[in-house]
Amino acid sequence: MLDPRYGNNLFDCNALDRTDPVEDAAMDDILKLHEDPDNFTLLLPYSVKDEIEHPSTPAEKKRLAQNFIFSTEVQLTEPELALHAKVRALIQGNAKPGRHCKDAFHLVESAKYGRHFITKDARLLKRAPEIWQLLQLRVLKPSEFLAAFHAAVERDPQ
Repeated sequence: MLDPRYGNNLFDCNALDRTDPVEDAAMDDILKLHEDPDNFTLLLPYSVKDEIEHPSTPAEKKRLAQNFIFSTEVQLTEPELALHAKVRALIQGNAKPGRHCKDAFHLVESAKYGRHFITKDARLLKRAPEIWQLLQLRVLKPSEFLAAFHAAVERDPQ
């Protein structure tokens, strides 16, 4: 178990979508817990900026995203580019080629800067064990991240 209190945790902007009462409540709890900087570090990957700034993105989602620091854009190294291609192929499955390039980039970027990636994307969640094998990045639903945080606090209250 990776303790969410140590290292960076990044999240997909879809984690802010209001789509599922259980996951929405968990994300609300995560955002509330994040207000105390002693709990954990929560960042947005810079690669989601375009999604957040898109004209069709709801105003509430844009407002929430303003409260977060984005990771810094850097060029991927050759090994990271190769890893991106592997992740892209993994999450693409039988979908149309090219549709998951951005998601693969979010994952590679998150692995570069953090330990956990919070998302509501079913395709990524389904592939979480394989993503872990490739990137050593835990891909979790908001409720799973929240459970990991509470379990860590219970094990070691600090």
